[in-house]
Amino acid sequence: MFASAHPTYDDDEIEEKVAARLARQTLLGRRPLPDISFVLEMSTLTRPIGSRRILKAQLHHLAEVARFRHVRIQLMSPDREDHAGLNGPFVLLETAERKQLAYIEGQGGSFFITDQPDLGDLFGRYSVLRAQAYTPERTLETIEKMAEEL
Repeated sequence: MFASAHPTYDDDEIEEKVAARLARQTLLGRRPLPDISFVLEMSTLTRPIGSRRILKAQLHHLAEVARFRHVRIQLMSPDREDHAGLNGPFVLLETAERKQLAYIEGQGGSFFITDQPDLGDLFGRYSVLRAQAYTPERTLETIEKMAEEL
């Protein structure tokens, strides 16, 4: 994915970005266990970036993570004509001190949102997204079926 970026990254930058992404996965096993939930567009799980073999391995890994008790993954139905997240992705966070914030990353850069009412609006939007998406159980079944069909 990083190899197809524009402007082009050099090899050291790609290694750094891949290492940062892999390091994020340590969050899944952190103690105490964090409460983690995601709502994903189904289309993000169908593009075979790298190869179909890589996509299949990623789907199996995602299904494994979806089985963790502290992780909830939900897919947005591809049949929905609209949903609360169409304005783009966002990440909701809570610090050890229980301070809430949001992180938004896009083509033009990234930034944190820490103030109301914008922060409250994003937390509300996420609640609507979860209500609009498949249940975690249906999501797991769908991911397993997608992997099986590859």
